[in-house]
Amino acid sequence: MLGWAGYVIKRLRENLNRSVFLSSTQETLRFRGWEGGVVLVSFLALATVLQLFRAGPSTALNSLWAEDGPVFLGGALSHGFFTAVTMPYAEYLVVMPRLLGEIGAIVPLRDAVVAMNLGAALVVALSGLAVWFAGAGHIRSAYLRAVLVALTILPPVAGETVASPANVAWHMTFAVFWLLLWRPATTWGACLSALLILATGLSTPAVFFFVPLALLRALAIRDRRDALVVGGFGLAMAIQLPVTALSDEHVSTYLWTSNIVTTFLQRVVNGAALGLELGGSAWADWGWPFLIAITVAVTVYLTVLLLRASSSRALAAIAIATSVAMFLASSYSRALGNAMTWPPDIHNNVGGRYALVPVLLLISAALALLDSRRGSSTGRTVAAIATAAVLLVSIVTSFDVNAATNRGGPPWGESLDTATAECEAKELAEVPVFVAPEGWTMSVSCDRLVSSTDGGR
Repeated sequence: MLGWAGYVIKRLRENLNRSVFLSSTQETLRFRGWEGGVVLVSFLALATVLQLFRAGPSTALNSLWAEDGPVFLGGALSHGFFTAVTMPYAEYLVVMPRLLGEIGAIVPLRDAVVAMNLGAALVVALSGLAVWFAGAGHIRSAYLRAVLVALTILPPVAGETVASPANVAWHMTFAVFWLLLWRPATTWGACLSALLILATGLSTPAVFFFVPLALLRALAIRDRRDALVVGGFGLAMAIQLPVTALSDEHVSTYLWTSNIVTTFLQRVVNGAALGLELGGSAWADWGWPFLIAITVAVTVYLTVLLLRASSSRALAAIAIATSVAMFLASSYSRALGNAMTWPPDIHNNVGGRYALVPVLLLISAALALLDSRRGSSTGRTVAAIATAAVLLVSIVTSFDVNAATNRGGPPWGESLDTATAECEAKELAEVPVFVAPEGWTMSVSCDRLVSSTDGGR
């Protein structure tokens, strides 16, 4: 019996190593030494700037969004470093957003928004860089992989995540999916992978959906580099799982409705193909006939790719199954079915962050299958160009989120000036400072506001 079990495990390991956990088959960075450093720094700078322009530089650098103010910056201002960073929020640890809040607390208060939002944009850019390196084994085409990186940095379905520390973990989560598939060629690469996986696991429970993939990766461990990657994920789970399970916040409100399936088709299937604006406008104009047509088109497209692919079928199956499970389970556990569903003639970005990773997983499956597609080189090229063009159109049409409702909010400097004037007029100990969206505030001590006016922290 043990001999049979050992044989099955051995064959499974061989299949996993051959079809799922692949080493990069080509150079992912053609430059070396200082030239490579210049290319990497230039990429990070460009990715950061594009995010800022997506939200509008004046908005991105002069406005705090939702939890970024009262929870993350406010927590950093009110508590010591270790207490603030290890403090759960909404039932789980949120280490990366809290670290970005600490950055905002280090600089002068008037510069906190710039520091935090630039830091958030840089983290997203680093996540895109991780996808570039980790995806090379399955998506050998540099052009298709570049499209996936662009989608990671500028997702066309979740404008609310732009330049927001509270939402960086969604981008990091997608990078973790690819890092769990990657076999780094160097120990240094494995250490960086493990660090990003650990930081992500300590920032969001969304990585719980990757446990099956991580178990398969553990089964296929070949060397210490693989062990580092698996160890980073295991350590994150060992810390985050008990915190989530023992939390007494109880913000989850489990509710299943038929609208969850509708929302999946609207936000994930439609969003993966056309993005928020183009796909949303099509829904608003044509409703269910359009949604049925796009769902059939995406299903047929993926089926054809699966049938004609020479590899990456197992990866595609994992990505598609995870996409479906993540969106449906998240919608159920957060009671989002009714809230996120688009009524007839309307589309919006409410809850768009919950669609980000499922959409990118679906696109990952398509690009990996497309890259391995059998047939003439001309046919592969035409299919790749057509797919890339559609995805790039979705990025362009959904790029501008500056006009989104309440995205900008009151300018940070004006909020501080108003709060400072109120402190001086009423001799208060602390005062509310307004952030976006409308109705959100954070409490700041008047002593800190006065010192910030004088040029201090």
